[in-house]
Amino acid sequence: MSRAAPWRAVAPQAIAWREWDDELVVYDDATGNTHHLAPLGGKVLIALLTHPSGIELPALLQVVADAAGIPDARLLAPNVEEALTEMAGLELAACDPA
Repeated sequence: MSRAAPWRAVAPQAIAWREWDDELVVYDDATGNTHHLAPLGGKVLIALLTHPSGIELPALLQVVADAAGIPDARLLAPNVEEALTEMAGLELAACDPA
């Protein structure tokens, strides 16, 4: 996974979401699909939605760590990368080529 290429939400204007107890339910109007995201995945998607032009992985890790109250963002790297891979498979996120 490239650390320099920015990640972004695929169609931020088409995504509606609701949060309950740190879990996110997402409706993607572009695909008609509804997804349930665990707490970390929800924080990752919200971070992508608040950075519509894209955000590079190190900055994304820091945003998610801050939202989760975790002092060392590096601890989240494997989990955030896994969440990004899953969201790419769901067509919610994409990595722009460097």
